Amino acid sequence: MYEIKFIQKDTCKDGSDHLFSYIYKFFCSDSKLHYVIRAEYHTENIFAIKFYCKKDKRSDFKYNKIINKHNSSTVLKILNTCLSVVPMLLQLSPNCNFALLSSRSVDFSSSKRLTEGLPQNQRFRIYSRFIQERIGNITFTHFAYEKISSYLLINNNEKDIYAKEIRVKEMFERTYKIIPDIGH
Repeated sequence: MYEIKFIQKDTCKDGSDHLFSYIYKFFCSDSKLHYVIRAEYHTENIFAIKFYCKKDKRSDFKYNKIINKHNSSTVLKILNTCLSVVPMLLQLSPNCNFALLSSRSVDFSSSKRLTEGLPQNQRFRIYSRFIQERIGNITFTHFAYEKISSYLLINNNEKDIYAKEIRVKEMFERTYKIIPDIGH
């Protein structure tokens, strides 16, 4: 795992259910690249965790790019580092929940910019397995949405976990119109 540093709290002023973001950074000594982690806080007491390579910060595809310099042990260290914000955020908000949307990979080596399909994409398969192995069922109930390659962790302190799941899905559908219907 790499050392993580808190950078700032960034308020979202677009009127959506996304209220603010905590921004962190870390340096991957194996690849000599800097990474940014965004913990985007939304109504329903949920953080959407995102990360990208700092050199791609201005790219519309920053979450879709694959950096080919990493071996599997480096990828695991990067994922462990990103996951290390979960206990930090639980200290700030003990009943919070977490979500992630696994971005589709885009092949920039192809002139057609071939894009991976959304259902069960490569990142989803890696992230969901990683989360299941690293985060047990004591604190969270896990929901995997294979159709849209998304993952949801509902805090077990919730009175009605399944009602919370429905409210979170509705909130994300309102906030991110580009997410396909995941059904109720």
